[in-house]
Amino acid sequence: MNVGTVEALKIYNYQCFIFHDIDLLPENDKNIYACPDQPRHMSAEVNTLRYTIPAPTFVGGVLAISVDQFKTVNGYSNKFLGWGGEDDDMSNRILASGLFVTRYPPSIGRYTMIHHKKSKPSPNRFQNVEDGKSRFRTDGLNSMNYKTLEIQLRPLYTWVYVDVYPS
Repeated sequence: MNVGTVEALKIYNYQCFIFHDIDLLPENDKNIYACPDQPRHMSAEVNTLRYTIPAPTFVGGVLAISVDQFKTVNGYSNKFLGWGGEDDDMSNRILASGLFVTRYPPSIGRYTMIHHKKSKPSPNRFQNVEDGKSRFRTDGLNSMNYKTLEIQLRPLYTWVYVDVYPS
């Protein structure tokens, strides 16, 4: 997500990013994809979670965040490879940076998850979330290690192909 953000900003002066799990579909067309004054957790309720939020600070699924806010929190941690934990770490970054999470009312922020095979969880996700509190300023946008191999500007999206080197 960090690489995608940095590479996208090389192409255009975007002001807002929506980080969106590919398996989630919004149920309400009043769920406007835009960045408000604070980061917005857009997928407040998901059918597979019985339309409840797992925790008040949860930001998993779909997150709208301005470029300035993303830079303030130093982006996502680079320690998370595989499924799980990166959203919890992002929530901690948002709160530690003096920002807070907003949400649409539950009737608007409802999503359906497309049935799919679950990915194998990252074995270090819990430890990385716990340790992350001491790494916010040194692990993120300012510590990425990657090489761009190819970029293709396609009609509906930009395809970015990179080698990522774990930090």
